[in-house]
Order: sequence, then structure tokens, then C-alpha cells
Amino acid sequence: MFFGVTRYSLFSPGSPSWKTSRSGVFKTPDEYMAYLFSEQRLRMRADLFFTKSVPALAAMAKNHDYKHFVLYSELLPQRHKELLYAAASEYPFLIPVEWNKTVRGTGIEEVTPLIEEDLAGKFTADDDVQPVTWFRLDDDDVLAADYLTCLEKYRTANHIGMAISFGLGLTAYRGEHELMNLREFYHPKSAQGMAFVSAFDPRQRRFTASTPGHHHRVDTVMPTILDSSDHMFFQIRHGDQDSTLNVTPHERVAGSLARLEKLPVVRAADVSAEKWPSLIDDLVAGEPVVHELSAPGAEPLQLTEDTVLTFPLQAEAGLIEFEFEFESAENLKGGFAEVSYDLQGADGVDVATLGLRRNSRLGLSRQAWSRKTKGQVRHSILMPEGVSISGITLRGKNPQPADVFIRLREPRVVAVQGDI
Repeated sequence: MFFGVTRYSLFSPGSPSWKTSRSGVFKTPDEYMAYLFSEQRLRMRADLFFTKSVPALAAMAKNHDYKHFVLYSELLPQRHKELLYAAASEYPFLIPVEWNKTVRGTGIEEVTPLIEEDLAGKFTADDDVQPVTWFRLDDDDVLAADYLTCLEKYRTANHIGMAISFGLGLTAYRGEHELMNLREFYHPKSAQGMAFVSAFDPRQRRFTASTPGHHHRVDTVMPTILDSSDHMFFQIRHGDQDSTLNVTPHERVAGSLARLEKLPVVRAADVSAEKWPSLIDDLVAGEPVVHELSAPGAEPLQLTEDTVLTFPLQAEAGLIEFEFEFESAENLKGGFAEVSYDLQGADGVDVATLGLRRNSRLGLSRQAWSRKTKGQVRHSILMPEGVSISGITLRGKNPQPADVFIRLREPRVVAVQGDI
């Protein structure tokens, strides 16, 4: 028995769990409501929730006793109420719940009577106390199709009162038409995919759920199981995330991309379509194509200190992407190449915010760095307003401990700010 809870653009200005209602971005509840129910924001959230998240939940519901409650406000615009109820009609496990009061935390307290009603119809007073697992899901996050299958082993009487954190996931940035810059995201005690084993007492017809508090401190409230053996959640990053509204739109996107830069690169080809059925097409669409450097069947390019490759690239706005794979007979020893970016209009820009450095010989550049024998280098640079690019140059750096071969992907500039 599993239950999920999503607060779907819920107007709850007194809730302590929403940064947007306490960070000073909105001075009045009316300002907050205008942002929350703006058509641009709601259109993007509806796309993420109903076309990406809900289909993954539906795959779980085929094999498990599972209901998912969606808390929404009476003030939600009518068109978006209709979208919610249309989804509930298509997916019976989805239960819309109108809620117009302050939400105290995750939303589990608000739906407890509905959970008790559902469970009371399945057990008699003679049955033992039943372990019940529940989780909260934001409307812009996605869980793996086998999430409940992996969670099932923890739904036991011995685990009642414990939290389960699936600490390993995937993340990518939402462009205008695709998911870009796919990375692995190790984030123990993250909100995405965190679940809780609670108890239902059939004799008293009572469901008891401990309040977990902030997810980063959940292990100070209850014993917490950390399972990072497989990718269980997908965090979709975008320019309208509620936790980053106290900075400019460009700063939001740049900050999100900068955080992605620190995470391990993942290729769409390495992602299971069965595990992520609603995302796989967008991930494939977000991949740059292989760049042919030589005739078909020829050896990959050898990268040495004499290698200089220049790629013309004309664009005035968007996200610059440059990436390549490398493979060496021995471990590399750090920086093994330099990538320079020919940017115009960047004289007054703090290039450190772009992840670049100024070099008298190379101009604006960034190192390719590794201590492994093989891997991938991916650079993503969001051009500030007024900055354009005319080309990218890759240079080998210093003699290497072994031969290094590269396979490049097509350098490109993609739009990312359609949702800002």
C-alpha cells in the first residue's frame, strides 16, 4: 500500500515550506498569487506534471496498490482545474483534493482522513497493524517507473517509523523543446523520492504518519535508510524554479547550469527507456550529434600538445555546448586540454561566472581535466545579454602520459530561456 502527495501550484502563503512565500520576493499574498497562477508558469508546470511525471506514476500503478493525492487551490484557474480532472479521469489512481488552508508540511496531514477511509475498506478490526509507505513529489520532478518496486522491500513492520532516501538520480536542464546537459545527481536525503513507512491500525481505523520536517535533517527526526544503488529520481531543472526566484532570470539559469557542471556526465544512450519512458525522447532530442572529424571508419583523433581544432559557431544568445569523449592507455594527470571561446561583447562581463578565465594567449578559456583513463568532457556556457560567439578552439595541453583519442560532438548553441 502506497500513497503519494503533490502540492500542485497550491496557494498557501502561510506555509513555511515554500521559499517563495518567505524570501521577500513577494511582498503581499496577492503578488505571490499572481506569480503562482500566471499562465506562463502554469503552462510549464502542467507540461512537466501531466506529460512527464504522471505517466511514470501510471507505470507504477499497474503493479501496486497505489493512490496519489494532488492538492490544489480553489483559486487555480479553471482551465488548469480541467486539465487536472482530465488527468484524474484518465488515471484513476490520481485523486484531486481541493485545499484552501495553510499546508503544514508535506501535505500528508491534510490527506490523512482520505488515507484512513481507503485503508478502512481493505481491512477488518481483526487484522494486524499494517505498514503503509507514502512519499511527497513536487510537480516538476519525475520518479523512475520501478520506484515502487524498489520501495516495496522497505514496506515492512520492522521499518515502521523510518524514512527511505533514494540518494542517486539523474538531472538535466529543460530547454525550449528538449532536456539538455544530462548528469548523474548524487543527493542523499533529497526531497525527490524520499519515502516514509507509517502504520495503519485497523482496530482504531487510524493512520499514523510522523512529521519528517526538512528533508535534509530527516535523520535527526527518525531513522533513515539511504539507498543509492540505482537512479530513482529525475530532477528537471528550469528557469522558473520556486527556490531561485530572488535573483534575475539570467542568474537563475546560469546558477543552475553552473551546478550541473560539477556533476558526472551521462549520455542518453546509457539511460533506460523502460525506466524513464516519459523522458527518453526528450533526452535523445537534447543530445548533440557526433561530429565527424575524419572519413568513416578512420581512427579517432589523437589529442596531443600540437593539436589545434577550431569550430566556427555563430550565435547571439543561448547556451553554448561543447563536449567530447576521451580515452587513454593510462590515467591522465589533470588538465590535458584547453577549450577557448571567441566571445564578443564580454569585456565588461565577470567571466568567472561563466566558468571561464582570461588568458593572454588563449583568450577566454576553460580546461578539460581528468585523472581517469576514459570519460567525457562537457562545457555549458550561458551567454549574457549582449554577448555573442564566433567560434570555439580545442588545443591539446602539455605532453600526456599516454595517447589520448577524442570523439567530438557537434558544438552548438541552444535556446534555454523560453520558460522565463
